[in-house]
Amino acid sequence: MDDQKLRSQLEQLHTELGQLNTLDQVETGLLQELSGDIQEALRRGDERGQQYGGLVENLREAVARLEASHSNAALLMRQVIDELAYMGI
Repeated sequence: MDDQKLRSQLEQLHTELGQLNTLDQVETGLLQELSGDIQEALRRGDERGQQYGGLVENLREAVARLEASHSNAALLMRQVIDELAYMGI
């Protein structure tokens, strides 16, 4: 998988997260942290692997939390998790 495809998926996920509006306080905090992780990963694009530090774990937690209420966002998160796993991260 090339980094450009992953960056595109992260940008799409970031956009989707910004459009979620029916969140409770815990979900809001989780997604704010995840959004920050995504922005940091996109900013540090040349340091392959390191920029994804806590992103995978935060994605897994968010998927578990949002799967029923926000299925599209959860699907995008799963795709990013799969791509990072494919890259060995």
